[in-house]
Amino acid sequence: MEAMLLNDDSKEWMQPLLDFRNELDFRDDEKRFQERENRDFRRISGNVHLFERDAEDSKEKEVTNVPGPYIKSWREHLLRRLLETQAIVREKAPASMKTIELISFAELSEIRRIWLEEKHEFDDALPRIYETVTGDPFQDFRSSSDQSFLGLDEWSILEEICDDPMHFELMTRLLSTERRFQTMSRRVGIIDALEKHFETSSRPKEEAIDNAHLNWNIKKAAKAGDVETVKQLTDKPADSWADLKFKGRG
Repeated sequence: MEAMLLNDDSKEWMQPLLDFRNELDFRDDEKRFQERENRDFRRISGNVHLFERDAEDSKEKEVTNVPGPYIKSWREHLLRRLLETQAIVREKAPASMKTIELISFAELSEIRRIWLEEKHEFDDALPRIYETVTGDPFQDFRSSSDQSFLGLDEWSILEEICDDPMHFELMTRLLSTERRFQTMSRRVGIIDALEKHFETSSRPKEEAIDNAHLNWNIKKAAKAGDVETVKQLTDKPADSWADLKFKGRG
């Protein structure tokens, strides 16, 4: 694509597409590191997964966590850049391409649904991003998309009073889940849903990764039949933030 643009001035309007594509290219070491930083330390299930690989500077093996989905701020950045690229391309494109669509309204609506319902991000950032970039309000065709008792104000208050990113995530997910079950005639499954959030969001990042390494080492020792190591590692299991917070309450 780069060669085509260099050799054909009539394709200059496609330069923003190339620029955006290059932003997503993380093949060099610096960009690969940044790519990892822009991802959650957990998989989409909420659990920390580890894998063993060759260490970069030695012949030893190292165990590290598998990066998960993109974090909230980076997802919002990518959406903003995509919409900006679409706007610039439409402005510079020939008449036959003025309505080029890099992302459809249906796709935007589905992204919004995922952020609201699956990510529990009730600050509802997508309509604001869309209106900021395009100048037009986002008209979601889903009739239930704006029916929420939680919004940016509540999100901002929680963000201000929570002293740790994971505590903040836990609170937002608990509130979002409770709100979702309020709309149901039967609240079957709410306890399991809340417990799942405590399992995946109640530990600070470093503690969650350390706990995953602990479990990895226990399984490795058990597989090798190393009973003494298993006893040592399981003698004092690590407490999660939720355990410490609510210990002794009943």
